[in-house]
Amino acid sequence: MTEGKLSEDEIALYDRQIRLWGMAAQANMRSARVLLINLGAIGSEISKSIVLSGIGHLTILDGHRVTEEDLGSQFFVGSEDVGQWKLEAAKDRIQDLNPRVELKFDKQALHEKDEIFFQQFDLVVATEMKADEAIKVNKLTRKLNIPLYVAGSNGLFAYVFIDLIEFVSEDEKLRSIRPTVVGPISSNRSIIEITTRKDEEDETKVYERIKTRNSYKSLEEVLCTATLKEKLTRRQLKRVTSILPLTLTLLQQELNEGSEKIGFELLNREAAAWCGKLGVPMAILNDEYMQQIINQRYIEFAPVAAIIGGTVAQDVINILGKRLSPLNNFIVFDGVTLDMPIFEF
Repeated sequence: MTEGKLSEDEIALYDRQIRLWGMAAQANMRSARVLLINLGAIGSEISKSIVLSGIGHLTILDGHRVTEEDLGSQFFVGSEDVGQWKLEAAKDRIQDLNPRVELKFDKQALHEKDEIFFQQFDLVVATEMKADEAIKVNKLTRKLNIPLYVAGSNGLFAYVFIDLIEFVSEDEKLRSIRPTVVGPISSNRSIIEITTRKDEEDETKVYERIKTRNSYKSLEEVLCTATLKEKLTRRQLKRVTSILPLTLTLLQQELNEGSEKIGFELLNREAAAWCGKLGVPMAILNDEYMQQIINQRYIEFAPVAAIIGGTVAQDVINILGKRLSPLNNFIVFDGVTLDMPIFEF
């Protein structure tokens, strides 16, 4: 695989997606180097999607062995693989998805990896990771100016955290009666440049090319300062799902006290405190949800993993292709209602 232009074979292979996002975006993806930490249910979905998309290089870091619990949520391993290293069991199946992708499988423990190891990557995706581990990785990716995605699940409920540090995106849309103007559009996003062009067939149609600067906060900062006060209308605040304060409570508890089992009373008290920080009504807390998230903590369900993995992979492909505005910056998924709101902290 060479850098620069795509070969005729690559153009033929990726024809459908080139039509979707363009030759330049596909070439950008072909030159990208991505690190995926942990090949669990969500990690399997992410690896499948980005390998099929034509990523240039993917390193998967995972030092776990296949367990019987993995068989119900992961499609790269089978019952004959129980007890084997997960990467040894899965690597041929992953490579078969797209032989053109350069794959590397690393069984070394994450804590043994130094700054030099991370420097080789353009983007990092971390799954199955406790908050304290994610914050350590996030500090390193920020130091090296590397975009980071963190995804995790608790049974029917899941979350995605995104830290692209700073990302400039370009979108094009038909100009409306009120033209877009340069300036801030939220606390983390600002329009910095607008150019226009006329439609070649209809000069009355004018398109705006909008360049937006997206700024991000670290996971540590989100867990310290996250709030929705003065960001949502009163009606929007009432519609905030209880999964948001419950997820933030679990992440905060991992950071402060480790991953010990959390009881109903503690979860209820801490989630209520998070409602106060966020500025949302405590009435959104649902006893049934609290009990479910306690019972399902750290469990990965295949349908939830498919949704979360697909969401992360789609945004990874988007930013590597340098296309549309990325997600910013915290997503929760409710597997009961199928709601997946995005919150900007």
